[in-house]
Amino acid sequence: GDSQDKGPGDIRFTKLLLALKEEYPDRVEFIIGNRDANKLRLASELQEECINDAAVLTDSSFPYWDAAEKRVTPQMFLDKNPVDNGGRENTAANRLRYILKHTMGADGAFERRREELSIIRKCGKEAVSDEDVVESYRNEVDPAKEGDNFMLKYLQQGKLAYVFGDHLFVHGAVSGTNVGTVPGSTERIERVEEWVEALNAWCREEVAAFESDPYSGKNGRDRKGSGLMDYGVPGGNGGATVVYSHNLKNGNGEHIAPAVREYLGANSIKSVITGHQPHGDCPLVIRSGQVTAISADTSYSQMGHKSGWGTDNRGDAVSEVLLYADGGSEVHGVLADGSNVRYRLGGAVGGDKFVGRQLSDGNWVKAKTEGAEGAEYVLCLGEGFKLTVSRRTEREMEALTEADFVEAEPVPIGVCGYL
Repeated sequence: GDSQDKGPGDIRFTKLLLALKEEYPDRVEFIIGNRDANKLRLASELQEECINDAAVLTDSSFPYWDAAEKRVTPQMFLDKNPVDNGGRENTAANRLRYILKHTMGADGAFERRREELSIIRKCGKEAVSDEDVVESYRNEVDPAKEGDNFMLKYLQQGKLAYVFGDHLFVHGAVSGTNVGTVPGSTERIERVEEWVEALNAWCREEVAAFESDPYSGKNGRDRKGSGLMDYGVPGGNGGATVVYSHNLKNGNGEHIAPAVREYLGANSIKSVITGHQPHGDCPLVIRSGQVTAISADTSYSQMGHKSGWGTDNRGDAVSEVLLYADGGSEVHGVLADGSNVRYRLGGAVGGDKFVGRQLSDGNWVKAKTEGAEGAEYVLCLGEGFKLTVSRRTEREMEALTEADFVEAEPVPIGVCGYL
């Protein structure tokens, strides 16, 4: 998930994904993230009727997912918008700039889209007008714009959850609030395959509803497909969303709730694979009993890093998560400082003893490095947006006792997988 908003490549990257899906339809799956689902909003919010509506200009109830004191209305944005960013005129371009910055967390995406269009058209950025940028964003979810509606096609083929063997994929996390639930129903679905299918069926219905009338409702919750739009915002669907959840508490990893482990264990799910929440320069692994959560978003690895196209907060760090049919997994990659990491978790051959465990001082063991001078373990303690990273040698880790680790709260005795 979150295929969008990370650089001047949204169009080309998504079209490459679509081509890959077309070539290997049974081997490629798209997970829907909040930055994918929220693009449905552009159809109604960029129509002239919405832009020119005085009530929308000053609507302080939107974006409803932000605290009231943090909300910025379109008029508030225009009142302070500098001339070199479009000025104070209520235009479609300025409304898009407002949407991207204050309601989608994608400040700067307007100019990145201009740059990408210039690359695609093989012209200078000055030849790409504000209107061209707006039209590009409108078209990406417009059912009538065949060939340009790449985000609509991604969402048509995307899923909120996917099961591969003993592994469950979602964008955010499985929590005690969302596990087994589907919007519009008060009943919890106990079998994971049935839950995933019902969740994805609801998602398809939402996308189809949007297609039937993409311009309805301006910025309100009455527009078609608004259920999926809401599912991808903070607190969406009453907090019961696998898209906007995470396994963190004040920025630090948190053990998986017993109710979630009970549910997943009863369904033979050994790991949950997610993205969504950036956490340093390598995946955050949380081992709670027989369930492991791997959050692999490394998009904030090197904040402020400069690349060939501008500020790239990912920097040089990259990781690959390999999943196996026996329930095991392997992570390998490169950290921001150039260190190589590689470790295996679970499966028939077992795995590393320490990665994914929490120490009594709150630190999580995030990775194991490879090096000529011997392996080291990477430890990380999160607090808010601050990550404190340290290392210990393999010998130092081996000297620890079970009393030095924090174990997950046990699940009820007798539950399948936890006897």
